[in-house]
Amino acid sequence: MKNRSGRTVLTVVAVALFALSATAGAAAIPVDNPGFEDPVLADGDWDYSMDNQGWGYFDNDGYQGSWNVTTADYPGEAPEGKNVGWAEPATGVPGGLAQVLTAPDAVLKAGMTYTLTVEVGNSLSYTSGGYKVQLLAGGTPHTPGDGSNYTGSVTGGTLLAEDNNLLTIAAGTFETSTVTYTHNPALHSHLLGEPLQIRLLALPGGDETEFDNVMLVPEPATLALLGLGALMLKRRRS
Repeated sequence: MKNRSGRTVLTVVAVALFALSATAGAAAIPVDNPGFEDPVLADGDWDYSMDNQGWGYFDNDGYQGSWNVTTADYPGEAPEGKNVGWAEPATGVPGGLAQVLTAPDAVLKAGMTYTLTVEVGNSLSYTSGGYKVQLLAGGTPHTPGDGSNYTGSVTGGTLLAEDNNLLTIAAGTFETSTVTYTHNPALHSHLLGEPLQIRLLALPGGDETEFDNVMLVPEPATLALLGLGALMLKRRRS
């Protein structure tokens, strides 16, 4: 009877998890130019301005852009599509790509968990000094350029969570950076409704860092709690 009861509870939890994941995981929050495929570039070519292509710059004066990498840079080429984003650090401090999201649903909400995933690379052609992948709330969006200059800077915002160079990335490869944030009302209730912001930063000590396939997925925080409860029940049964 005890084992049967345990199975029943676990089944209910599993069904609840499935139901929540079916609704919560249905759609990622839109990110402009998430794979840096705009502009279209020939093999080996790169773009300098990021003008009107979704991404502003943070602290590096716009030394960033899209790059159609070849096997000389990455034997496996880009993780997604043809292009990757590249960013140089600022002088002595991190700097790189930034975007304040503009989709109607791209705001901080109570009771939600946000998972940001980004492919981070270390090319054979340019040494990386490390990276930061950050999720923020708020900030002033960049002003797109006029087609002849760098995209404008992104300023402001409150840091919610980050991956501060936690991955060891071999030359010529990409690794997946994952940043997870669950809304904390004690710290961030005043930020509810603020637009979410993504920063992809290169750290000093290298030439540049590459990024690709940016994705931000929201889900109710209860989904994670149910998962924890299922694991606890399973452990108790054993």
